[in-house]
Amino acid sequence: MFVHKFDNRNSASIGSKAERVFVALAGKRGFETKPSTVNQNKYKRVDFYIKKSSDIRGVDVKARKKICAYDKDYSDSWTWVEFKTADGFNGWLYGEADYIAFEKKDYFLVVDRISLKNLAESLVDKRKEFVKVCSEAKYRIYQRRDKEEITLIKTSDIKKLKRKSIWKKSK
Repeated sequence: MFVHKFDNRNSASIGSKAERVFVALAGKRGFETKPSTVNQNKYKRVDFYIKKSSDIRGVDVKARKKICAYDKDYSDSWTWVEFKTADGFNGWLYGEADYIAFEKKDYFLVVDRISLKNLAESLVDKRKEFVKVCSEAKYRIYQRRDKEEITLIKTSDIKKLKRKSIWKKSK
């Protein structure tokens, strides 16, 4: 498991749990799963490769998130999207995963990465001044660190994408 230098180990643990749930759901749906290597995870932004028949796809799994770290509850109505990492490199939106799987309370929202990238680029005006407060990140670029660029997008907007599916946890 790749752990970023800014991670307090709690995020990696939460992410690992979400990945295990995703792998179990993939198996129930008839997919074979293969974890990525540390380098594939770090540079290609792929957590797993899923295979059905001869079709192999890379997936980046995202655990449930809060809008602000200090919030009591997770937000399923808003979803964090990463344009640039804290190191200033292209974020997972520009990685090589075919799909991004967002964990929500009762399901995973599995979305075509390129469709999501196009949606995010159309909804967020990166020319506006960046915000420094997490609660103001809705359709605005938020920076916790100087190089990072992340934003919040309504989950309902992501659900409107044609190339997506919902994997319910209680199957």
